[in-house]
Order: sequence, then structure tokens, then C-alpha cells
Amino acid sequence: MHKSTGVDWRKPAYVAGVIFVVYLMADLKFGPRGSFLVAVAFIFAVVALAWWWFFSFAGRVRRGWPMLAKAIGLWQQDPIKRINEEFSYAWPVISRIKREPNGYSVRVLLLPGQTPDNIADHTEGIAHTWRVFRVDASSPSRGAVLLRVWVSDPLDKPFGPVAMGMPGLPGLRDREPVEKPETRYDSVDLGRCDDGTPWVLRLHGTHVMVAGVTGADKGSILWGVTRGLLPAARAGLVELWALDPKRMELSYGRALFQRYSSDPEEMVEMLEDAVAEMSARADRFAGKVRKHEPSADCPFVVVIVDELAFLTAYQPDKKLRVRAEAAIATLTSQGRSVGFCVLGALQDPRKEVMNLRNLFPDRIALRLDEPAQVDMVLGLGARGRGATADLISPLPEVGAGVGYVKRETHPEPVRVRAAFVSDSDIDAMVRDYALGGAA
Repeated sequence: MHKSTGVDWRKPAYVAGVIFVVYLMADLKFGPRGSFLVAVAFIFAVVALAWWWFFSFAGRVRRGWPMLAKAIGLWQQDPIKRINEEFSYAWPVISRIKREPNGYSVRVLLLPGQTPDNIADHTEGIAHTWRVFRVDASSPSRGAVLLRVWVSDPLDKPFGPVAMGMPGLPGLRDREPVEKPETRYDSVDLGRCDDGTPWVLRLHGTHVMVAGVTGADKGSILWGVTRGLLPAARAGLVELWALDPKRMELSYGRALFQRYSSDPEEMVEMLEDAVAEMSARADRFAGKVRKHEPSADCPFVVVIVDELAFLTAYQPDKKLRVRAEAAIATLTSQGRSVGFCVLGALQDPRKEVMNLRNLFPDRIALRLDEPAQVDMVLGLGARGRGATADLISPLPEVGAGVGYVKRETHPEPVRVRAAFVSDSDIDAMVRDYALGGAA
């Protein structure tokens, strides 16, 4: 970690002091010729630095900020300061521009009466003006807005998952798996956040909904969760139940699941079995246990549904549809504390298609069709806070697996990308972890 030396070399006073000392030393040792050369070098250095600053990001931003502030309505009249009976104007001041990984942070001091939303509502326009990939706005302290500027997209390239049981960043296929994979059950490493940190998805004690159009790569999230839980499933701490209405996704690795079905009536019966087991656990735990701890006789059950809307909206049999919706509602409203998690994926997040979305505390929005759908998935105002899931590229190599996460404990949406789980990865999972396979 870099530690400050106590001297800020960017301050002109320090720089001028150093130059003056060097000038005196050169004059004493070499005479007028030495001091002249130091003066010439100093002039050239000042010109070079000025030229560099003029064309740098910080220089461009500071020069253009007054005009940009006026364009987005941040100017205010100052009735006290007048020039020839005309009002003068003030605008928010940029107090600091700091280099960050993949971009910059720009701190802006608000004028009296302004709120962070006055700037946050214009981040897309600011990004276009500064010619950068994205700008996010937050307010770390009263009276200030922090603009996080992303010069380029840190998630623009796909990557594969980590080796089985190896914690860390995805995309490390060339490394050997650990001898005894980690039997973590409460969360899984799914990919990366756009700040470079691992994207860890919590599962125990919550339910997760994944929404995205066809081609958004919901499959990598479903398989990423499966992959991350296989060591714990092999140890008997986790059970994976798969509901696969389309029969084209989870069926590829059906040997990995303790229970699997693609038949409409069987899927509803599986959901009702989960509700019955959940109720039995609640009776057993009542007055004795407040938090579920998985064990061989009481495992953590993850119910994976590839297309929730088939069961809640598109199922032609009304009786099955009503039973499925009742079971899902019961599981998502009561199952967290007794060791049940529903991981559901769907393409259309509209209320008439999925009216239970508010029962999923953690939500993931992959590429969506319309701006309004972002708030449907992540909550009101999420798109205004930077979750532009409707603008994710439809090109698979650029946008597949990219999305925004709404976490129950974090109000701001986080941009993420899921590691791509290929057919060969699933084949390896089946080979090493299929029920009845090699230990």
C-alpha cells in the first residue's frame, strides 16, 4: 500500500521551492552558466507539463466543466455579486480529480439548495461529453457528489470460471484444481464486478431472481451456481433440485441434481414437496433454532427454475399454474430461515408475467428490452442510479453474462459479468460430480 510522505509534490509551493534550491546550488557550483541551464530546463519542463495537462483528462474536464454545468442546469444566479447591475453566476466546483483503476473519480461540491440527483440525472450526458464509457454518481458526504468515471469497459471480454474449488478471480482455466474443493454452501463465486473484485452471490438466507432476454446468458448464472455448490452437494450439505420447463438447459447436466424434472405436473409436485419439507423443518426448529445450519440430515436445498414464467404465467393448465404460484410464494416468503433458496430465471419481468418478484430479495438484471424493465427487476430508481441493463450490447462476446445486481443489503446496483460456463465445463462437472460418480 502506498503511504504518503507528508509532502504533496503537486502543490506549486513545494515545486517552486525545489526549483529555487536547485537553481541556487547550480549557481554556486557552476556559476551563471549552470543557473542559466537550470532556468532553461525549468521553462521546458513547465511548458511540457502545461501541454500534457492541457490534453489530459483532468485538464479537459476542468476546462469544459463550466459549460457542461450550464448545459445540465447547475448554474445559479448570485444576487449579491453584481457587475453593472447584472447578476453573476456560480456553478458547482470540481474539488478533486483522482486516478482510479480503469478511470477516474471526480469530486464535485454542490451549491446551496442542490441535491446529488441534480447531477446523477445527467450521468449519461456527462459520459458522452467526456467521451468515456460510463459515469456513476454517488454522494459519500453531505454537499458533495463523487463521479466514478470509467474510461473503458472492464467487463468487455468473456472469461471462464475458476478451477473447481479454487477461490479467486474467474478466468484461470490453466491452473490446477485444488485436491479437496472448498465445501462452501452459503455463497458462490460467479464472476467479476466492474471494479475487478470477485462477484460473490449469496444464496443461503435469500432467494435470487435472474431476468434477461434470450441470449443474455442466464445459463451461465444457473450453471455457475450449480458448479459452485457441487463440492458441498458431494459432502451432503446441499441438495440441488432442478426444474427445467424448456428441457434445453439444465437437462445437459441432469446427473448433477438430486432431483430433476421437465414435466409440468412433476415440477409442481417438486415445489409442493419443498413446501412440505420446509414446513416440517419449521415445526422441528420452532423454539430451538433461529438459524439453519446445513447437515447431512438437514441440507441446504437450492431449487433452480430455468423459466419461472412457464409455471406462473404460461402454463396452460390453470390448476397447475395456481398450485405452482402458491408453492413458489410460500417457499420465497418462508423458506429462507429453514434452509431453502429459490433461484429463478425468466425473460419477461412484467408484473402480469411474474407477480412474485418482490419476494426475491436479491435480483440480477441481465440484458433487458426496455428501460422500464430495469426498475421492474431491480426496484424503482435503479436505472437512474446507473443500472442501464437495457443498453447492454446484444453481441455475445461483449454483453453475454453482463448485468446489474440488486442486493438486499446494498442499495446501489452493482455491474457484474458472469463467468462463461461452457459445455466442456459441464461435461467435466458431470464426470467428476455426477450422482454415483467418482468421489
